[in-house]
Amino acid sequence: MTIAANHPRFLLFLICAFASAGQMAIDIYVPALPAMAQYFASTPHAIQWTVTGYMAAYAVGQLVFGPLADAYGRKPILALGMLMFTLGCVLTLTASDLETFVLARCLQGFGIATTNLLAKAIITDSFSGMALMHAFTYMSIAWGLGPILAPVIGAHLQTAFGWRSCLTFLLLYSLLMWALLWRYRETLKQPVHLNPRTLLRNARLVLASPVFQSCFLAQGLCYAILLVFNIVGPFMVQSTLHKPPTYFGYQALAIGLMYFLGGISNRIHHPRLPTPEQRLRIGAYAMTAAAVVMLLLALTVGLQIWTLTAPVLFMGFCAGAMYPTLMAKGNSIFPHIAGLTSAILGFALVMVSSAMMGLAGFVSITSLTPLAVFYVIVGLVVIAMVRKLLFHLKHPAPVVAFNKPQVAE
Repeated sequence: MTIAANHPRFLLFLICAFASAGQMAIDIYVPALPAMAQYFASTPHAIQWTVTGYMAAYAVGQLVFGPLADAYGRKPILALGMLMFTLGCVLTLTASDLETFVLARCLQGFGIATTNLLAKAIITDSFSGMALMHAFTYMSIAWGLGPILAPVIGAHLQTAFGWRSCLTFLLLYSLLMWALLWRYRETLKQPVHLNPRTLLRNARLVLASPVFQSCFLAQGLCYAILLVFNIVGPFMVQSTLHKPPTYFGYQALAIGLMYFLGGISNRIHHPRLPTPEQRLRIGAYAMTAAAVVMLLLALTVGLQIWTLTAPVLFMGFCAGAMYPTLMAKGNSIFPHIAGLTSAILGFALVMVSSAMMGLAGFVSITSLTPLAVFYVIVGLVVIAMVRKLLFHLKHPAPVVAFNKPQVAE
């Protein structure tokens, strides 16, 4: 049976496909980073800029496209972003030097920012109540499928056809998204005035929210747990521990699967089980405890496959369990400016993740201790942000009347 355009099931499929796109574009080729460093005759730190540059452009793209999508609609802005991403895919396949390749990755990141950003806006446009929470859960799970599937796919593609085959896969994936976009009907009900005064007023309203502040930092750091592992792990596993690319691919698969299971856990409800807010607190403390265990193992056992992988497996589960609630709380605070809210939240959390990845580029690939210390600090900050979020959810600040979002007549 054909599902009509904008039927809830079609929307969920579109949202999931778009949500996973940004992750696929990162994780599909992380097992090939050592081979790429050799091809471009660069250092591990230099080749990691292909990921960091992508993430920075991804963050800026959300900030640009969010207000445009509130003013001109979701579909035309998605088409513009998809065009940039597809062109970036073609350019990565033809790049002959690292500088051109990094620029192509930035174009990919800038364009693909529209998919994850507007998937969240489409959810806010189309769902409410528990249906909204469930839609964000499905989106978060789809986002988590990137770390599960992409490294394994990329590792096997690289082994069979070389590292550029990973980039061909992204080009083919963009064609799937074009097909879905063709069937999608606009969901924006009331456009927002696109002028500097309105943007600044609405942005001030979003940025002043303690709920927003807590969500973006906690989300960004949870996201960074997986991203940092995906850019440091290949060098630890392949260069230091001398394992093949497929070994890291399955290692990343296991960690992504734990994230996936953490997200699925949000679908389990029972009066005796913790509430979503209680799960946030439990997840933050459990994630930090795993990082402390990792540090103790680093100081006593040293860098081994299991001392690297086991703590990150547990942290991945905790991050997956926390992420849907953080995403829903952060994106639904101002539904009348869902595009702008998603844009600012996406920009902020990706910039946090990019900053963490930039710092991780200086982490030693021969010792586990610096990475473990990094994760302990991340966990402690997440605990502080979750406590702040829960306090302000329980004691919401009054909304100032003159800051009400302005929409078009």
